[in-house]
Amino acid sequence: MTIIFFLSILLLGASIFLFFYTAETHTVKATKKFALTFYALVGISNLVSIIILAFNF
Repeated sequence: MTIIFFLSILLLGASIFLFFYTAETHTVKATKKFALTFYALVGISNLVSIIILAFNF
C-alpha cells in the first residue's frame, strides 16, 4: 500500500512538471492541447488516488 502511495506521488510530480514544460516549449496547438489535457487528467487522477489512500491509512 505504501509503495502505491509513493508511486502516485512520484507520478503526480512528473505530470505537474511535464504540464508546465509542455506549456512553455510546444507551440503546435493540437499537440499542446492534447498533452496538457492528458497531463491534467493524470495529475487529477493521481491526486484523487493519494487522497483515497490517505483516508485508508
